[in-house]
Amino acid sequence: MKKLKTFAPYRNQILFTSLFIVAAILLMTIGFWKTVLLILFPCIGYFIGTMQDEKRSISSILASIQAFFER
Repeated sequence: MKKLKTFAPYRNQILFTSLFIVAAILLMTIGFWKTVLLILFPCIGYFIGTMQDEKRSISSILASIQAFFER
């Protein structure tokens, strides 16, 4: 358990470095557009799941997205 605490200050650095290494490997092996789709679909699924968990309607989600871009 003590080993985990030593890495705690570097948690985000380790996480994002790992994510970008995986993204680079995907880009080199399967190409740009397939990688974009592979990232896009789980993100869409996450937002739909969040919407269902919070019992929000699609119109309220679209309104909040529109408000974000109107700033």
